[in-house]
This record gives sequence, structure tokens and C-alpha cells, in this order.
Amino acid sequence: MARIRTIKPEFFTSEDIVALSPFARLLFIAIWCEADRDGRLIWKPKTFKMRYLPADQLDINLLCEELVIGGLVRLYGEGLAYIPTFLKHQHINPREAESKLPDHYASGTREPRVNVATMTRREEGKGKEHIDNASNFDAFWSAYPKKSAKIVAEKAWGKARINGDFTNLMDALAEQTLSEQWQKDAGKYIPNPATWINQRRWEDETPKFNQMDIMQGVI
Repeated sequence: MARIRTIKPEFFTSEDIVALSPFARLLFIAIWCEADRDGRLIWKPKTFKMRYLPADQLDINLLCEELVIGGLVRLYGEGLAYIPTFLKHQHINPREAESKLPDHYASGTREPRVNVATMTRREEGKGKEHIDNASNFDAFWSAYPKKSAKIVAEKAWGKARINGDFTNLMDALAEQTLSEQWQKDAGKYIPNPATWINQRRWEDETPKFNQMDIMQGVI
């Protein structure tokens, strides 16, 4: 159930808010409406997307991770969350119903109880990895000479878990882009990016060419 909340002018210049991306700021405001009088809420990213950002092309999971990594939202229990600064910034109507969600500070809210600090660190690690992986894919996509089936390529990228091998991958891609096979017939023989990723083609041995060969049109 959405609730009416307020926003203060100083919100927009707060350091932790300024550090967020624009859509993450908007999402943070939106989930205030999801939170009960104690700042607790059920953590449902897909619902947030449908309810508050229905017309925007974005990754709601990345935005949610951004809020968790920034410490603006803490996850606990089974699919629950709370906003640490909620009561500091919201004036609650005294007639608003009491919270029906478990107290995030209390012990024994579930068996076995998840330690909030431990869970936050785990979520931060996952979020950082996810963001890095997405950033690396964007760099790969910009450099890959054949733009075909981006969604399929992105899924292949996620399954391949390339982060630790990203530098080698980009070096191999640069070499293969200059190879005779990829250069001839207007790039006819360049594989689709998803195929290249799935087959781990950056691990192929690529003939070495020097700059003079390229300038003289050998390639």
C-alpha cells in the first residue's frame, strides 16, 4: 500500500543523494511511499519498476543495488528492507497504522536470523560485481565491430563471468578486429557477438601484425 510522504529541500544537496544516479534518487523517494511508519518495507524491485517507473527503459535491479551499496536501504530477513534515516526525515501521521513487519533490530525475527551487517556486505559485493560487469559489457559492445543481437550478447556476457579476464579479452578483440579474416569482404566473416562470447573466442591465437603491414595494406 502506497503512503503519502514528504520531501525536504535539503534532500537534493545531501552528499549521499548527490552521489546517486538520477533514477536511483527518484527510486529512493518512491520507496518512501512503500515504507510503513517505521521505515520498513517488502523489497520487491519488479513491483517498484511497475509502480513508479513504468515507462522508463532501465535496469531496476541495478538501481536497487545502488541504494543498498550506498547504505540508503538495508536488507534483512526474507525479502524485507528498511530505510535507516526514515524517521529522521519523515513526519508520521499519528493515525497511521502500526508496522506489521518484523523489527529489523530485534533478535529472533526468523530462524535462522540473517545478520543485517553480513547481508549488507554480501549484497554490496554482488552489487559491485554486477555494476562492473555491466560497465565492462558496454565497453565491449562499443569496441565490437559487428552490432548484432545486443540482448542475446548481454545474456551471454553475464553467463561467461568475464570480469577477471576482461583486459585480455579486450586486447584479443583489438587484434582480431585487425585480422585478415575480419577485415575481408566488409566484415562478412565477423561472428555475431554472442557467438564470440559463448565460444570464448578471445582465447583463440591471433596472428600478430605490425603497424607497417596495416599501413601498406597487407591486412
